[in-house]
Amino acid sequence: MRIKLIGLVGAWLIPCLMVNAETFDRLIDSPMYRVPEQPVPREEFVFPKGAKALWLRALERPEADMKCKAAHAIATAHRLGVAGFETTIPALRAALDRPDQHRAVRLAVTEALIALDARQASADLWRQARSGDSDLRELIEPALARWDDATARADWLSRLGNPATPSRNLTLAIRCLADAREEKAVEPLRQLVLSERVAAPVRLQAARALAALRSAGLEKDAERLSADGSRRGLTARLAAAALLRQHRGAEAVALMQRMARDPEPAVAAPAVARLLEIDPALLDAWLDNLLAGRDANVRRDANLRLLAVEALRHRPSEKHLRLLNARLDDEHSGVRVAARDSLAELAADKKWREQILQDATALLKTGGWRGQEQATLLVTQFDHKPAADRLVKLLTSQRAEVAIAAAWALRKLAVADTLPEIVKHIESRLKPLVSGRGPAGPTETLVFLINNHQLSQLNQLLGQLKYRPAEPLLRRFVPRPMVPAPSAEARAAAIYALGLIHEGRAPDDLVTAVEARLNDTMSLPPEEPRVRWMSAVALGRWKAKTTVPSLRKYYPNRKPSADFVNNACGWAIWQITGEVVPPADLVHTTAHDWFLIPQGGE
Repeated sequence: MRIKLIGLVGAWLIPCLMVNAETFDRLIDSPMYRVPEQPVPREEFVFPKGAKALWLRALERPEADMKCKAAHAIATAHRLGVAGFETTIPALRAALDRPDQHRAVRLAVTEALIALDARQASADLWRQARSGDSDLRELIEPALARWDDATARADWLSRLGNPATPSRNLTLAIRCLADAREEKAVEPLRQLVLSERVAAPVRLQAARALAALRSAGLEKDAERLSADGSRRGLTARLAAAALLRQHRGAEAVALMQRMARDPEPAVAAPAVARLLEIDPALLDAWLDNLLAGRDANVRRDANLRLLAVEALRHRPSEKHLRLLNARLDDEHSGVRVAARDSLAELAADKKWREQILQDATALLKTGGWRGQEQATLLVTQFDHKPAADRLVKLLTSQRAEVAIAAAWALRKLAVADTLPEIVKHIESRLKPLVSGRGPAGPTETLVFLINNHQLSQLNQLLGQLKYRPAEPLLRRFVPRPMVPAPSAEARAAAIYALGLIHEGRAPDDLVTAVEARLNDTMSLPPEEPRVRWMSAVALGRWKAKTTVPSLRKYYPNRKPSADFVNNACGWAIWQITGEVVPPADLVHTTAHDWFLIPQGGE
C-alpha cells in the first residue's frame, strides 16, 4: 500500500541560506544548487504488510499505552492515505465501549473513529460525549455536527435555553449548531448576544454563530451593541463587528465604516476586512489612519496595516503608491513583505512602474534597514541596474538582512562595472573565514555566518560573469580552514565559480586541489558535503579526465541516488566521458517508523 510520493533532499540543504529562521527573505536563492540540474530519485513510502493486523492485536492488550499507540497509528495511517483501515472500525468501537476502559484509550480510540469518518459509530460516540468528560465532548461533538446527528442537534438546542449549562458546554453547543446550520438556533443565539449577563466568550461565540447563519437583518442589533465606545462596552462592540461579517447593505456598510475607526484593533479589523471584501473604495477615507499604527502592540496592530496594504493594492494611485512604499519600512515583517509584493504586482503595469522604482531607489538611500532590505529586493525583481552602485555600499550594512539582500541583488543584476569593488569587499571579509581561527563567541559566530552567506552570493556572481581577475581570490577559499568555522557556503560557491571561470580546462594545480576536496572524506570532521558537491561539478566542467577514478569512487551504483555528491559525480563523468546519466528511479521504501511493525515486514 502506497502512502505518499515525495522528493528526496539532503538534510544539510534545508535550508541552504539561513542564519536563523527569519534572517533572509524567501526570494534569496542560490543557483549553484540548481545549475547544472541533476536527476534525483523520487521516493515512495510503502506501508509495511501485516502492520494493521498487529495493531488490532495491540488494541486487545491490557496495557493502556499499547492501546493508545495502536489507535493513534490507525488514525495516522488513514490520514496519510493508506487504504483499507475502515475494517478496523468494529474493533475500535468494541474498545470504546468496554466499561473499564482507561480514559486515555477512550480519547485515542475516539480520535481514530473520527479520522475514519465512522458515522456508524455516532450512537457510541454520543454516549461517550454524555459521560461528562469535557475532552471527549470537544472531540466528538464537532464530528457529530459534520455528520448532522439529530440526537446531538436536539441536545445542543436545549443547552442554549438552559441557564445552568456550563460555559464550556454552551460554547461548544453554539459552535456545533452553527456548523450544522440549525435555523432553530437563531433566536436563542440572538438573546445570548444581546444579554449583558452572559459571559464574554459565550457572547462572542454566539455572535460568530449568528453571523454564520444570517447574512442580513442584524444591523439594528449591531448598532445597539456598538453604541458604547468605552472600555466597558468592548465585548458588545466585538460582538457587533462579528455580527456583520457577512452583511453588505448600505446600513451595514455605514456601521462598519464607523467600527473601522474604533480605537481597539480587534473591533476595527473585522469591519475593515469586510469593507475590503465588499469594495476597497469604502476604505479610502481611513487608509492613512489604518497605516499609522495606533497600538503599542505592533503585532496586533499589524493586522489593520495588512488590510490597508491590500486596499492600496486594489486602488493604485500616486498617493497610494507612496503609502505602500512607506510600508516597506514597517516594523512588522508581514506588512513589509505584503507591501513589497503589492508594489511588485503593480509595477508590472508600465503606468506605475517608474514611480515605484523611483520611490524604492530613494528608500535605498534614506530608509532604515527594513526599508533598505525590501527596496533592495523590489528593485532587483525588476532588474533595475541603476541601483547597483548603491547596493555595493549596502554590502557593509550592520544588518544581516540588508547585507545578504544586497549581495543577492548584485548577483541577480550582474552589472560588470561593480566587480572590482565587489572583489575588494570579498577580500576585506575573507580573512576571518580562512584564517584558521574559529569564531570566539556568539557575536563573532554571527559575523562568520553573515560573511559566509554574503560571500557565497558574491562568489557565484564572479563565476556567473566569468571574472578572471578574481581567480586568485577565489582560490583562497579552496583549502579547508584549520579550525572548523561556518564557511562552507562561501567555499562551495568559490569552487562553483572557478568551475565556470575555467570552463573547458583548468590549471593542473587547481584540479589537484579541488579533487582533494572531493576525496576528503576521512578527516575529522570530513569535508563539508556542499564543498564536495561543487568540487565534482567543477571537475566535470573542466573535463578533468585524470579525476574520473575519484569521481567513480563516489558514484558507485552508476545511477542517481539521494546523495547529491553521488549525482554531481555522475554528471561530471558524463561531461568528461560521455557516459549518459540514466533516468532517476522511483524508489519504494518501506516506512519503519510506525508503532509496531512485523519483524522483517515489507
